[in-house]
Amino acid sequence: MTDDVSAILDVKALSGGYGRVPILHGIGFSVAENEVVGILGHNGMGKTTLLKTLMGFLAPASGTVRFHGTDVTRMPPNQRAGLGIGYVPQGRGIFPQLSVRDNLRFAWHAYSGGPEEDVLDKVLEDFPRLHRLLDRDGGALSGGEQQLLSLARCLMGDPDFLLLDEPTEGIQPSIIEEMAETLLQLKKTRGLSILLVEQNFDFIADLSDRVLVLERGRITGELNRHELSDQTKVNQFLGLGAARATRGPGERGSRHSTDPGPIRGPEAVASASIAHPHSPPQDIRPSTVTAMTVKRPTLAQMREMANRFGMSLSDAELQEYSQIIEPYMQAYDRLDAMPDNLPEVRYPRSPGHFPAPSENPLNAWYVKTEVRGAPDGPLRGKKIALKDTICLAGVPMMNGSSIMEGYTPEIDATIVTRLLDAGAVISGKAHCENFCLSGGSHTNAKGPVHNPWKHGYMAGGSSSGSAVLVATGEVDMAIAGDQGGSIRLPASCCGVYGMKATHGLVPYTGAMPIEQTIDHLGPVTRTVADNALLLEVLAGEDGLDPRQYKPRTYRYTEALGRGAQGLRIGVLKEGFAHPNSESDVDQKVLQAADRFRELGARVEDVSIPEHHMAMDAWTAITLEGLQDGMMWGHSTGSNYRGLFLPSMTDHMAQWRNRADELSHSLKACMFVGEHFQTQYRGRFYGKGQNLMRRANERYLAALQNYDVLLMPTMPVKPQEIPPADCSISLYVQRAFEMVANTAPFNGGLPAMSLPCGLIEGLPIGMMLVGPHYGEMKIYQAAHAFEQSGDWRTG
Repeated sequence: MTDDVSAILDVKALSGGYGRVPILHGIGFSVAENEVVGILGHNGMGKTTLLKTLMGFLAPASGTVRFHGTDVTRMPPNQRAGLGIGYVPQGRGIFPQLSVRDNLRFAWHAYSGGPEEDVLDKVLEDFPRLHRLLDRDGGALSGGEQQLLSLARCLMGDPDFLLLDEPTEGIQPSIIEEMAETLLQLKKTRGLSILLVEQNFDFIADLSDRVLVLERGRITGELNRHELSDQTKVNQFLGLGAARATRGPGERGSRHSTDPGPIRGPEAVASASIAHPHSPPQDIRPSTVTAMTVKRPTLAQMREMANRFGMSLSDAELQEYSQIIEPYMQAYDRLDAMPDNLPEVRYPRSPGHFPAPSENPLNAWYVKTEVRGAPDGPLRGKKIALKDTICLAGVPMMNGSSIMEGYTPEIDATIVTRLLDAGAVISGKAHCENFCLSGGSHTNAKGPVHNPWKHGYMAGGSSSGSAVLVATGEVDMAIAGDQGGSIRLPASCCGVYGMKATHGLVPYTGAMPIEQTIDHLGPVTRTVADNALLLEVLAGEDGLDPRQYKPRTYRYTEALGRGAQGLRIGVLKEGFAHPNSESDVDQKVLQAADRFRELGARVEDVSIPEHHMAMDAWTAITLEGLQDGMMWGHSTGSNYRGLFLPSMTDHMAQWRNRADELSHSLKACMFVGEHFQTQYRGRFYGKGQNLMRRANERYLAALQNYDVLLMPTMPVKPQEIPPADCSISLYVQRAFEMVANTAPFNGGLPAMSLPCGLIEGLPIGMMLVGPHYGEMKIYQAAHAFEQSGDWRTG
């Protein structure tokens, strides 16, 4: 914009987002009178957030917005509309049950510049297509007609400045062309200025006097009108290949074309790509509505990849390969343009709020919210906290790490939907350990989580907040996750019940993973009955989780009240007297075993030497698996079918540029995992899986003679939280010193921690282990023990 043209909109240093979740970072630009400015960017770059902030639906954290010289930064949306700002939201936002006429009438205001009928007639002159649709319900219109209605409705307020949010989304090419012509005419006849955010390059280039590029909440560049007509300049500037468009390549630059030509389906396009891999790109370009293309590798990037592969290729050969792979790059173009196939979010909610220290004294909460589910069901009215690895759509998630802070998922995890369908109320997200790599509760980026029984002591990890919130009664139940004991360890430390069910019984879909073969989700509760009830709701196949292999489910509440008479319990010798075991912990658990004898159970010692070997196998599986999948695979990895969440992958990838922010415990794991993956080619990961299978065979052989195995959940009492300036060695020691009994059963067998006594005012947990899908016997034994007396006085 030239200095001699007055600005209708002036934005300076604008930052903001959703609550304390930053999305926009110091954005500044101006829009002149009668100017169209386009903002181009991929999904997730902050385009919609920017428009909502400019319209006043989101409050900025800093910066200013001036309209016609008036500071509107803190002005509500209705006042901005009265000044002349019109907003057409993404998704159109029409009233589907109102007629087109009533949709338009609803948007008339006293500031609309004339009587309602006059304004309506004037708008219909600009949108003749809507004349014949006036009495039709908005929901009966096509997508393109709804978009035209949304734009017409905005003009009922007689704005002189329009904010348009992706108006071409899901619209056929002929309507897009009509919309472009209409907007250009409105700019001419009404003197409108327009701020347009889009992914469709042809549309934004046809309309815009200049285009700003938005990447991750920042304006990273600008193209003027002359540069927009230079395709080479566009491709070079954006770092993209051939820019995709509404029109085919022969039509580029033809603003008035209304014949989109034949639309080819994705199957035909894919077939063409594979059948003719060396064809020129234009031969297989689909004439469908598309958005920005993916970036093509530069020659330098091709060279770098070839060097990594150990290939000796000349520049000419690399350039030829660039041409060869172009059809396949276009497959990615088309993927990028398509809407993703993600689960529907069924229940309304707000983003919640970050609690102040006064309402979060143990630092157990990350976000507090209230998402209400069905009006009835087995969990009706039950307040539930989710471990902050579990996706709750629209609510922030950070997995204990500053790397993930600022991420908000757009889906509900499978178990969240099941909870809400069962009538539960999601009360918020519970703090967990930094990327879940700690059995202590001292690694969260927001500070340590404190034991509810003794402040300054470990609450256990990694599901630290989940157990604390249940123990304090702030929620009725919680969901935790477990890769090496992270359900059972905090349950033990906080004196509650935590079940890590058989691997795959509870779908992990929509939760942030560490390693697929050890990932578990499960219930944490104050009673065995609640635990069994919650597992009934959670368990079962969802068709999206590769960890599941035809799980067998039961009515777990039917195990309650059966007593311990006749139960066969094997006290695992190798679960006691570890090098770091505390004798009073061992003794407390052995006393609990004696109580089972008093209840009529047959209690015997059993030895399984492979228990120690299983710990070593788990170490290789976990450290190499997390490095391959969680770190280099950005918590997604590949080689499996299931639900993928690209937004989580993108956010997790930031660790590569922010590795210093990772916790000491994760860094230690990464060094080991990377060494053995690179120097030993992953052979120990494979051997660890083989030996874990042998350990499970030994456990199962013993479980043919016993219903459950019994041992301490942790070999030690909850330890003091180390000071913030402690040595790295102490930090890491406190993260992993307690997993010797829990980690071996992340090979797949179900295991539950139940409180069995207090030592020095801190709870002690006893762990019961069963065969695959043996949760019924575990619940039977746990309930019998619970009902035999108050564990606090035992």
